[in-house]
Amino acid sequence: MYHVLIVDDEQLMRQYLGDNLSALCPDFCVTGIACDGIAAVELMKKQSFDVVITDIKMPEMDGLNLAKYIFESEKHTKVIIISGYSEFEYARLALKYGVSDYLLKPFSDKSIQDTLAKIKVVLDLEVSREQVPVSSSSYQDYSDTELKSALLTSIIAGNQGSVHLLYTLLISRGLTFITGYSVLMLLCIDDLYLLLQEKTISDQSSYRFELNQECQSYCYLHAYTMAYDNLGNTIILLNADSEEELVATVNTVYHEISGSCWPYEKIKISASYGCIVTDMMTLASSYTSAAEALTLTLKEVASPISPNYYISQRQFMNELTTICDALYSDYISKNISKINSDLYLYLMLFQNDINIAAFLKFGTYLVRYLAKKCNIKADYTVSAFKELTKNIDRWICTSHQDREDTHSILMNVLKALDHDEFFIIVPETTQIVESAKEYICTHYREQISLAQVADYLNVNPSYLSDLFHKYIGEPYTKFITRIRMEQAALLIRSNPNEKIYNIAEKTGFVSAKHFNSVFKKFYGMTPTEFINQNFNTGKGDTSR
Repeated sequence: MYHVLIVDDEQLMRQYLGDNLSALCPDFCVTGIACDGIAAVELMKKQSFDVVITDIKMPEMDGLNLAKYIFESEKHTKVIIISGYSEFEYARLALKYGVSDYLLKPFSDKSIQDTLAKIKVVLDLEVSREQVPVSSSSYQDYSDTELKSALLTSIIAGNQGSVHLLYTLLISRGLTFITGYSVLMLLCIDDLYLLLQEKTISDQSSYRFELNQECQSYCYLHAYTMAYDNLGNTIILLNADSEEELVATVNTVYHEISGSCWPYEKIKISASYGCIVTDMMTLASSYTSAAEALTLTLKEVASPISPNYYISQRQFMNELTTICDALYSDYISKNISKINSDLYLYLMLFQNDINIAAFLKFGTYLVRYLAKKCNIKADYTVSAFKELTKNIDRWICTSHQDREDTHSILMNVLKALDHDEFFIIVPETTQIVESAKEYICTHYREQISLAQVADYLNVNPSYLSDLFHKYIGEPYTKFITRIRMEQAALLIRSNPNEKIYNIAEKTGFVSAKHFNSVFKKFYGMTPTEFINQNFNTGKGDTSR
């Protein structure tokens, strides 16, 4: 997946490309949106992008100067210029700054697809050159253990060139890699224990490195193959003659490493293992399922987490992914009112009361999810983690935390991740509108009227109604209906088996009948038809 930054001073263009580019070109994902060149440069300092699509005419810093900055500072990044016919000759000047291609206005979806398809070929070639060694001589001095570890790393990374080369070398040495039944187990430091001790980012990295070293010694002693992924997780390849024996081996290895081998009693090691395979080339699937299962450390479940438990938690995982994807979209588009409402949905994932353990686990997961999805550099996550942990002492003194306070803290965490660029100074009228939107997005489940919102903001209802028309472009009733319908669709997508009357209640409707009527008018189909269209026609997961 290649990361794309959209730069345009026109909101409609930013929104169009942000909403549609991944659907048009599945190998590309929009992970940043900026309104001009200066904002783009600030984003590029904290995030890495493979492609920048920029308009050529913008205030502050235009597309040509942005291309010049990228050429001088981010040479690996490809640039696509958006220009009108009248600007084409001007855009041609950008050739000396390594611009990859142009999109001439008005452009079609097909032209975007064709342009990115050409750039993908170049990016794929660059990646393959980095991954594949020149010859097998690169590995001739490797020991048998190092050779197996390199092969495991290449399989997980999907580097087919290196896999073929390394496997050939293993065969030439008379070595075996997997026998009978095989599985990959992932081990990592439990963030909760580190955060409770207020360890710094560098401390956490040191513990992960030490875990890797302890596992390395253990695996050498027991002739197991191990590697580690780009998230710092330790990966161990285990083989056995039967599935039952393999599961027993997984449990034994975990308890030996986390027990007698690990010197830090207060720092817990979490682990999961993936699907069991019998073919070397399907080991990547075992890694993928183990990595996904590791997410379930969010819940109070004992390690090592099994693939069967992961399957039983499919609904939770689907809801988690749906809500986190919505927050990711909110985050890159700086949609503050939507972030407010979606954070409340995120808090609903907590199993029971919001205690310190759940807060730190879910908070850490959200920061890392957004940082990975947006390709944010590690140095820029430090302030977010500081914001997350600065209230630990106050939390320890209470058995659980108020939901509103938790929401406020997580909002500050996201602001810190964005380095306080989240909010800008706006005119008073705009502040009133934003406050109204925020209030509605956090209270849409209730029976709230325009008069109630106006009373909360200490303004006249007629004045607030006028502001809705002027700044939002729709009346209050349409706005709150849209918010409720968008949240209803999100709830349905995250759990299509949810009862319609429950969704109606969660989105502020007094009856399922009224909800059905409004839903059909808004989406052109009933909730049941919406579910069938999205989950029974190949568009969704029919197994749910």
